[in-house]
Amino acid sequence: MHKVSLAVSAGFCFGVQRAVKMAVSALDEFGGPVYTLGPIIHNPQEVQRLQNMGIKMAQTLEDIPDGLVVIRSHGAPKGVIEEAEKRGLKVVDATCPLVKRLKERVRELADEGYQVVIVGESDHPEVMAVLSYAPDSCLVVRGPEGVKQGLLNKKVGIVAQTTQSLENLQAVASLCISHCREVRTYNTICQATHQRGAEALELARQVDVMIVVGGKNSANTTRLAQAVTQGGTTTYHIESAADLGALEIPPEAPIGVTAGASTPGWVIEDVVSALKEMD
Repeated sequence: MHKVSLAVSAGFCFGVQRAVKMAVSALDEFGGPVYTLGPIIHNPQEVQRLQNMGIKMAQTLEDIPDGLVVIRSHGAPKGVIEEAEKRGLKVVDATCPLVKRLKERVRELADEGYQVVIVGESDHPEVMAVLSYAPDSCLVVRGPEGVKQGLLNKKVGIVAQTTQSLENLQAVASLCISHCREVRTYNTICQATHQRGAEALELARQVDVMIVVGGKNSANTTRLAQAVTQGGTTTYHIESAADLGALEIPPEAPIGVTAGASTPGWVIEDVVSALKEMD
């Protein structure tokens, strides 16, 4: 039998939990079909559960003939909500409040004459949505290696994708300070993301194997797994208990389990139960 320890803060953050609840409430209260615009969260198992309940997923507004559309937790690009309403669709905006705050910071910096630098992934839905509110001079960098002196203005404002690490934001800000005359930095990182990372690293020091549970398409879960791996503990990133059979876990090795902010509790519980039952 394995000793299995679960991180305290594993699983849904406030914004994700809020978005799922809003989608389910919309299904219960609205008489017509309910869609999400893209996956409401980056967890295939939870998206499938919601689809089984009757919440459909559409990639574009053109795919929604009528009914209600839920804007996912990552938000939507500028103009999408207005376009949905013009098409006669009822809209429920489940954008995470922290993502909305990030958009406000970007607008504020741009209005005050700062060149905006977003620390994040340019192809992530959250960044794509936020970027639509920024001027053309805005830059998106994954980390300090993406900061090019020739592309920076003298006056720079820095924000971060909400699921970025604080260390990455600080590294970018430090480099910009050496190149620019004026730098303003806003910490727009979700505290839950930072807390999960700290807890996971502490738990990893107490076990032989770490299991990080969450969608392979989840940016915050992937970064969580990378951080624990870099700490030196044998780490596996899995999506569900069905993935456990392929792992090489030494007999009776103590195991730590954590999960990304978009991983539902029922998936985590399945993984912990299966680990405890493993021979």
